[in-house]
Amino acid sequence: MVKPKSESKNKSEDRNEKNPELSSRLKNIKEIIRYYDVPEEHLTLNVILHKMSEILEIYLKTLQQILQPEEFHAIYECNAFTEKDKTDILELYKRIILAHREILKALIINEEKNSSSTIQFVHQEITSVKGQMLGVVEKMQQSWNNNSKSSTDRQMRYFG
Repeated sequence: MVKPKSESKNKSEDRNEKNPELSSRLKNIKEIIRYYDVPEEHLTLNVILHKMSEILEIYLKTLQQILQPEEFHAIYECNAFTEKDKTDILELYKRIILAHREILKALIINEEKNSSSTIQFVHQEITSVKGQMLGVVEKMQQSWNNNSKSSTDRQMRYFG
C-alpha cells in the first residue's frame, strides 16, 4: 500500500532509516552531512571519508603553495609570510597531513567501526584548524593589496 504524502516522512528521517549505522555511529551526523555537502542518495561512511579528504587536499595544496611556491601567484603570496609564519604553517601542514593519512588508513581497512571513529577524529581536526586556515588564506589575499616597495623588491629578487 502506498502511503499518502501527508504520512510520508521527511528526507532526513528516510536517510537515517536507510543508514541506521550512521545515526548510531556518528553523534553529529547532520552537521557532518551539511559541512561536507554529502549527497543524500550517496550517504555512506566511505563517501563521507572521501568528502573529508577533498577538504584536506584543498588545505594541503594551499599550504604547499606557501611552503614551496612554484607558480607566480604563490611566489608573490609567500612573501607576505615571515619565517615564524612558515614554521607555524609547517606545523599546521603536519596536523592536516596526519588527518589525511588517517582517512587513507580507514579506506584501506574498510571497517565500519574504524571508519566511524576516523570520521569523528578528522571532523574535529578540520573544525579546529579552520580558523588557522582562514588566517592563512586572508594573509595570502591581503598580499595582493599590499603595495609596499619592500614586497615588490623581494619578489623581483626571487626571479633574478
